[in-house]
Amino acid sequence: MPFTARLLTLLAVISFLGACAHVAPPAATTGTGRDDRTAEISPPVADALQPASRALVGRILAVDAARGFAFVALTAAPPDAALADGAGFITRTDDLRETGRLRASRYVRGRTLGAQILSGQPAAGDEVVF
Repeated sequence: MPFTARLLTLLAVISFLGACAHVAPPAATTGTGRDDRTAEISPPVADALQPASRALVGRILAVDAARGFAFVALTAAPPDAALADGAGFITRTDDLRETGRLRASRYVRGRTLGAQILSGQPAAGDEVVF
């Protein structure tokens, strides 16, 4: 038994030291204080995927067409600028067809945002994008 324990300890030490060899040491900085790794970064490629220009804010919970008001169920992490009073939104169906335009109000309770309907006829379940 002691021989087996010694072999297992030796094997653990060898595997640990082998794993340490794969960790890159920190890059040396030049006299300007810049990191040498930044020189290796290539400029973005024109065909590369870019982030979406429209950020998803949530989905419409309910619409009061008579008063021109809609309630929006916010996503887990809506953009901070979207929660500001007067922020503009576009509503669209799941097939990305625009159904209306909204303006954020001061009404924010938990994950629910109130918005004034500016144009169109948004319906419950439509996406709201910033």
